Amino acid sequence: MTTLDQATAQRIVDRAMPVIGHSVNVMTPEGIIIASGDSLRVGAIHQAARQVAKSCAPVVITEQEACRYTGTRAGVNVPVEVGGKIVAVVGISGSPDKVLPFADLVRVTAELILEQASLIEVSRQRRHQIENTLLALLKGEPVSNHWLKQLSIDLSKSRIAVVLEASQPHLPWLTDITSLARDLERVEPEALVIQTPDQKVVCFFIEKSPKDAMNAAIARLPKNIAVSASAATGAAFSNNLKACYESAEATLQAAKQRFQAPARAHYETYPMATLWRSLQPDWQQDQLTQALRPLLNHARSDQYLKTLRTFIHSDGDIQRCAAQLHLHRNSVRYRLKGIEALTGWSPFRLEDLVFLYMALESNHQLVQLHNNIK
Repeated sequence: MTTLDQATAQRIVDRAMPVIGHSVNVMTPEGIIIASGDSLRVGAIHQAARQVAKSCAPVVITEQEACRYTGTRAGVNVPVEVGGKIVAVVGISGSPDKVLPFADLVRVTAELILEQASLIEVSRQRRHQIENTLLALLKGEPVSNHWLKQLSIDLSKSRIAVVLEASQPHLPWLTDITSLARDLERVEPEALVIQTPDQKVVCFFIEKSPKDAMNAAIARLPKNIAVSASAATGAAFSNNLKACYESAEATLQAAKQRFQAPARAHYETYPMATLWRSLQPDWQQDQLTQALRPLLNHARSDQYLKTLRTFIHSDGDIQRCAAQLHLHRNSVRYRLKGIEALTGWSPFRLEDLVFLYMALESNHQLVQLHNNIK
């Protein structure tokens, strides 16, 4: 339903008056002037407007007839109809023979402005409904399939999330998420966009690779924001936007441990670190950190850490590890034995090696700090 507000009414006045060169008034169907070229008339009763709204027909008033209507001057008053209903009355002040030719122009202008305002309001309400629905889904709250269908949200399709974070997360960086969403949805009709309470922007895409999804999301940002924004993609899921978002958010946090802003990363790049962070470990993290302490405190910590990382990246193949480090395989074996002696975890046992890998991945910031200090 289209409703007339003062701001929209004033837009009609401001748009029409410079074109026709006569004062314009906008009245409610009840005859209250809510916008006028003469600000002193705002709030007054316009009796002729009531007659126009009641009869759905224009009323032309001459100078001699003006005294018959309360708050009325010579001119022409026409009904403004939107959706088959009279929603306003527009009056043009002046001699009828001079202003009557402008009546239809002003009426059509008013109807177009009101229709546009109505469409914007419908779009705003729909955007608000989508945002509330997405927030509920990200919290794991149930949403009826009927409601999702009304909003044209198909969760059965596999989606990938992109989380975008400004260089200064504590500051609001996108004042109009609706504009960003509308811009993205023009080129990606099934894309979903939401701004989280902590000021991150999350975009959900269908049938896109992680790289293409990230590029599509960043391309929608203002250039001055895009160059400094951090971004990450998660794993793809169907019927689970919560998992899409959480995997992307965990990837972002893992990437921020490794890089200065802007950090850009994909779930596939750091699966172990991302999965571990998603679990929000407590005492488990302490266990992994304790395993690294002997290595970090050792005089040859750099050698041990580099050897362990290279051994892991070589899939536990001593010969490949030795080639990458430019060492003899016995030297690599000696260092790995030293790691086992210090930590109590053997790189030669798969389960222990996975434990050491998790320790490195989940303590990347600690290892980085250690390297910087040394």
